[in-house]
Amino acid sequence: MDIKLPKGTKDIFLAEAEAYEQVESALINVAKLFSYAAIRTPIFEHTELFTRSVGDSSDIVRKEMYTFTDKGDRSLSLRPEMTAGVIRSIVENKLDVTADLPIKLYYVGPAFRYERPQLGRYRQFHQFGVENIGISSPYSVAETISLGVTAFTVMGFKQVTVKLNSLGDASTRDAYRTALKSFYEPHLPNLCPDCRQRFQINPLRMLDCKVPADQTLAKKAPHITAFLSKESQSYYAQVKTALKELNVAYTEDPQLVRGLDYYADCVFEFHMLSDKGLNYGALGAGGQYNNLVKELGGQPLKSVGFAFGLERLMAVLADSGRLDNVKPFTDIYIISMMPETDLYALKLSHNFRHSNFKTELNLEHKSMKASIKSALKKDAIYAVIIGDQEMKVNQVTIKNLQTQEQQLVPVNEVVHLMQHLTNQPGHHHHDEEAPDHGHKE
Repeated sequence: MDIKLPKGTKDIFLAEAEAYEQVESALINVAKLFSYAAIRTPIFEHTELFTRSVGDSSDIVRKEMYTFTDKGDRSLSLRPEMTAGVIRSIVENKLDVTADLPIKLYYVGPAFRYERPQLGRYRQFHQFGVENIGISSPYSVAETISLGVTAFTVMGFKQVTVKLNSLGDASTRDAYRTALKSFYEPHLPNLCPDCRQRFQINPLRMLDCKVPADQTLAKKAPHITAFLSKESQSYYAQVKTALKELNVAYTEDPQLVRGLDYYADCVFEFHMLSDKGLNYGALGAGGQYNNLVKELGGQPLKSVGFAFGLERLMAVLADSGRLDNVKPFTDIYIISMMPETDLYALKLSHNFRHSNFKTELNLEHKSMKASIKSALKKDAIYAVIIGDQEMKVNQVTIKNLQTQEQQLVPVNEVVHLMQHLTNQPGHHHHDEEAPDHGHKE
């Protein structure tokens, strides 16, 4: 049998898997700095959850969902995004009634969309995101945007900017939909089939069309900011004021609408220029959703959130050289030279691991040269060598693989000595913060 990967998926292993873990860890640490807690929801839900929350006019629902009927004749769908499941969980577990507000949650996990595979985009992909549910202040929106910018900064990105727009309140969108229909109606025969459908369901989605001719026309469409109610204008102004106070760079984009029907008020995208001046486009996006909790049976809570697509983020990190030195590493590589020393080496590896050292145990009994070569491939700094002579005197040989210095050490002192040599008792000698090893301003 010659079974291969399904189209639009990929295996992630070795150095790339290590890079994913480091990026995810960095993102999670930032979310925790902002006092967010973790949530994990199922990768499939009842299809109605997504048709109700994401919206019938979105490409996700109309074209991209993996939907199937299970053995109980229920329609289920693999999640195309994570927000709907998070809100369903909050309502089902009555957190909207019992928890202190706001409810601040982060998630990391796979999502699924049947779309054309391209750079950084797969049919199974991974998202990191946050949801801030039950907010009352426009400053909470600015704080959430600031979290996203902080995450990019931690990963070493310097030129991050936020594209910002307001979709206003319900009265704003009603007035704007009417204006858009008047603008587009004379052009309907020349629009793509999708836009002709969107005209009937949700004309705001026409602004997000990817067909070049329709994009050109969209640039001439009226801007929603001209239809903002006084309340929406004031709210939007406070968000912008707060972003300035937080030194978050932003540009206003009156055509930014985002691809999901539940958005309201502020929507935003995170954009980045590479060190070489390349524009990678949106690396993450989000916005406010003020009715979603209520529509799914909960309280009328205003909320805001965003998500990053990790595959796209990883592609940009790799392109900028920030993953060049990322690979799985080993603190200590134990070499047992003969079968008689294997149990001795096994016990020592147990002691090292319980002292928080990443330890590789080599029981292959290869030559010293071959064993050291294997240790270097594992990015180990120290090799611990156990042969017949060492076992007889209850000692081990420690070899620094960078300096080639080595010494005989009593076995009952070796863990303490290794903690001393690495300068941080109980910790690793490698920086595990982020792919580029540390924070950059």
